[in-house]
Order: sequence, then C-alpha cells, then structure tokens
Amino acid sequence: MERIGIFTNEDRDIDFTYTKLLAQSIAKHGGSALMSSQLAERSGAGVPCGNDEGVTDQSDMVVCLGGDGTFLKVARKAYRKGLPILGINLGNLGFLTEVERENIDLAIDQLFCGDYEIEERMMLDAVIYRRDKPPIKDIALNDFVIGRGAIPRIIHIKTYINDVFVDTFPGDGVIISSPTGSTAYTLSAGGPIVEPDTKLLLITPICPHILYSRSFVTKADSVVKAIVEEDYEYGAMVTPDGQEGHAIGGGDVIEVKKSPYCTKIVKMNPKNFFNILRTKIYFRGESLKKDEI
Repeated sequence: MERIGIFTNEDRDIDFTYTKLLAQSIAKHGGSALMSSQLAERSGAGVPCGNDEGVTDQSDMVVCLGGDGTFLKVARKAYRKGLPILGINLGNLGFLTEVERENIDLAIDQLFCGDYEIEERMMLDAVIYRRDKPPIKDIALNDFVIGRGAIPRIIHIKTYINDVFVDTFPGDGVIISSPTGSTAYTLSAGGPIVEPDTKLLLITPICPHILYSRSFVTKADSVVKAIVEEDYEYGAMVTPDGQEGHAIGGGDVIEVKKSPYCTKIVKMNPKNFFNILRTKIYFRGESLKKDEI
C-alpha cells in the first residue's frame, strides 16, 4: 500500500492544516498522497489526480478528513473500487471517523506498519419508481430517508416487507436504515441501537401521528417497500445518507434491500462498540452542557 487518496471537508479544515499534515506524514512514510487537482492546488500539498474519480481510480486506500457526513460522502465514491476508508475526525460526534486530529501521524505509522483491521459494513440499495419517469437507483451506508418536503403536511407512507403489508405511517416520513445507520437519524427518531456488524434492516417512522411509535426490524435478505399515498399533492424526497435527495410524489414506490457492495472501514484500535457508543454520546452531552453555561 503506497498510494493513499485524500478527501477533505474544507469547511472543517479551512486553512488545510490537517490536510497538509496528513500529506506530509504519508510522504514521510514513503507513500504518495493523492488528491483532486483542485484540493492539491488549494492546499499546496499532495499529488494532483484530476477529479475525485481519478483519486479513487489510482488509490489503494482513501483517508477522509471531516465528520461522519464527510465519511458517508466518500463512502459513496469508494465502494465500487473496494477501497478501505480511514476517517479522521474533524467534526463533533464521529462514529465513523475514529482517528482524532492529534493522532494523524500515529495513524499513518500504523497504516504503513500494517497495524490495523478492515471492518466490512453492509450497504443498502434502493430503486425509486416514479410515475411516467425512469426509475432511479442509489446506494447508502447509513439510511434512506423518505420524508415530506418543505411544506409541513403529514405524509402517509404504506410500508411492506417482502410484499407483506406492515402498516401505514402518517407523520414526517420513514427511515430505512442499516445497522451502521442505527446510530444516525434512526437513533434520533427513537429507533433501536444495533451492533454495526450485524446483518438486518430497520424501519423507523419519523414523528408518527399515531398513538404508538415503534421501529420494525427484519432480516438482511428482505425487501422493504414504501409507497407514498396516492393523493399526496405536495413534494416529498428520498435522501440517501443525508446527501442530495430525489424528488418523489404521490403513488411513487421506493424499494430498499441489502446491497451486494459493502463499505470497508479501517479500524486502527478496534474497540467494543458499546464503549464507543457511551463515550461518543457522553461527549456530545457534555459538549451541550458547556454550550449552556
């Protein structure tokens, strides 16, 4: 492993301090730090490789600098090539980006010494069937969120598992997530926390306008189908991993299932998932308390 691609969230590394540090560390260990030509020019570091696809085409591994959102964005670029991803946390919570900014050089040293593990995470495939339009295919590591648009009107979503009707959820929408996504939006919506290396699908209603609110869990080889009510007159969206969404309307159908692809995550110092969970949630809670002082 000599060629390492770098993706940076420039909002998190405004002056490129950590991008430069990362590139220098890779070069010091005898590797090549590959970047898009734009990032290389703006940061004054690394080896320019054209666009983002040029970076993934030429890399043996990729490193992303940012938060979990940055990691998810990079995962959507790297999965087809089977590239392992190392996340360096420049954000707040960082469930996916496990290396802290002050440990960059140590992490690169471990990489070049082979002192790491690769953890494979299940991904989700979706097909969106729209009226009088070609179907859309997309992929996600965390989740697909089917939600109402900007107008605050209740949306009714009929949900099926393997063509068996489950329920109709009136509310703000429905989240279909992977185990990795159980600590993301699904967690905020009251869904269960699932160990990320399990294989299953979760269906969680968002702010349901009913007297009960429960997630549904089904096996990984199931097909989950969500149908927007026929007479829904307002814009709705399907959003993969919080990225750019797809506009949908009444009668449109979204089918989600386990993808044949996976995201490969580089783990430097594998830890118990529940220890990580407690630490991250506690850190978030303590940070919020400090903001109130």
